Amino acid sequence: MNDATVISPDGTELSYFRKGTGPALVITHGSIADKSDWFPVIDRLADNFTCFVYDRRGRGGSIDTAEYSMSAEIADIKTMMELAGADAHLLGHSYGALCTLEYALRNSLGNGRLVLFEPPLPVDGPVAGDALPKYKDAIESGDPDAALGISLKEIVRVSDAEIAGLRQSPVWPRLCELAPTWTRELVEIDALGDDFSRFNVLETANVSVIRGTATSPMLFESATEVVDAVPGSRLYEIPEADHFAHLMVPDTFSENLKQALGD
Repeated sequence: MNDATVISPDGTELSYFRKGTGPALVITHGSIADKSDWFPVIDRLADNFTCFVYDRRGRGGSIDTAEYSMSAEIADIKTMMELAGADAHLLGHSYGALCTLEYALRNSLGNGRLVLFEPPLPVDGPVAGDALPKYKDAIESGDPDAALGISLKEIVRVSDAEIAGLRQSPVWPRLCELAPTWTRELVEIDALGDDFSRFNVLETANVSVIRGTATSPMLFESATEVVDAVPGSRLYEIPEADHFAHLMVPDTFSENLKQALGD
């Protein structure tokens, strides 16, 4: 596995890992995460694909900027796709899947395929909505623990028991560290609106959606909306898995991803 950096058009340095042989695959991770979350998957893909997994700006080894926008995320993806080469495949998870969707609306994938793992579209109103000011206030007051509690309960909509379990897990400190970066992403999600018909233009692209059957109702319905909006797209379901299938069942996730990529 090789650790390297590349420069985005606005001068932002992006940290990425490259591993494997075969067709190129760029992986865009989700919120409160970094590239290391995808190491279990790329370990399982390395015999079939050259994987490029990068830290989105503002986390891990990637630099942040004072100004943030979806356009900056799209430019970062374009930088990684150009690095990976013509006809590279593109995978996005959660907020990263929304970023890759927006990228695909503006850029051709050539013969590459787009795979979306549970993009959080606003299927029944704003995703953050009234919870966003409370989340912002907790972050600005220096209490990321409380902020995450608000977001997980009111935005992601997981149970109190699941939140309590996460608080006791070794990943909680890292989630708290990354929590401030989620605010701006929640703003961008709600700004996208609910006109999913604009995805119809991706009809000529090779688009697949992956979801876990045990994911939240909002994410489950979001996957349905994408498949319905993009003619010819394909849906892959992972039984009893949730939004973190890439971490919890990497073998099964990787097999579904290989199918989506036509391997």
